[in-house]
Amino acid sequence: MIRKFLLIGDSGLLQYYINQDQINIDADLLSGFAKALYEVSRELTFKLKTVGFEKNKMIVEDIKHGGEKTFLISTIFDEYHIAEGIKNKIHYIYESFFKTIDFKDETKNIMTHDLNAKITSVLNDTTLKSYIERNLVSFSSILDPILFEEENNIYAYCLCSSTNEVILYNGTQRLLENRPDETIENVIKKYLVQLRLEEVPQGDKFIGLDLPFGLDYLDYDISGEKTLGVAINTSINLKEEPNNELLLYFFGKNILIRSCVLNVETRLRELLIELY
Repeated sequence: MIRKFLLIGDSGLLQYYINQDQINIDADLLSGFAKALYEVSRELTFKLKTVGFEKNKMIVEDIKHGGEKTFLISTIFDEYHIAEGIKNKIHYIYESFFKTIDFKDETKNIMTHDLNAKITSVLNDTTLKSYIERNLVSFSSILDPILFEEENNIYAYCLCSSTNEVILYNGTQRLLENRPDETIENVIKKYLVQLRLEEVPQGDKFIGLDLPFGLDYLDYDISGEKTLGVAINTSINLKEEPNNELLLYFFGKNILIRSCVLNVETRLRELLIELY
């Protein structure tokens, strides 16, 4: 989840703010913190990347506005998200909604119900979610048979946006047999954290062999088997948001997990092009 979104002016004044969680921190205090991080980074001449908190991260991006002003756009988001995907979304929002606004008066209130709704929709991948929900039967007809073929040893899959927003997922009971109090979605999000993807994969990425116990220490400790994964960039992008790419993940025990999904990319791409 992208929890907070801030647009900060040259002077450090907060010009736009969206809050999507229950943590009620003073918005101006948060804006000042983001500005201070940026200024410290400039003084140190180190490029500011992501700042880590417990189970959350923060990005502060500087954007030139009209050649004269510099804006900072900052987001706080859950740790399983992909930082590069968040940055792409930040720049898309600026180009789509803020680039043409005259900000000479930094006290001008640009918060409107219509603008808030549009930006919130982008932050939450509403267009991509709606598209997948409309075609849920078609997606499931391709992905579920791979999941439920026992010989494949695949325990879960998920379709995500390029920020790793989890849009569609499914799993078998084997995924939860050693964690009865968990949900499939939460286990998948924990796996996404373990992947440590800072950049959006541009092809197929095989995960798990470099970790002594794969993606799941609990499961390895009990069963002695590694949990592995494949991250696939389907090469399908949102027309409205070109850098927003659909990612497909499979998680399971099969060391040859890639062979189980050999044709799924082609089939999924053909389906997506046909339905889009």
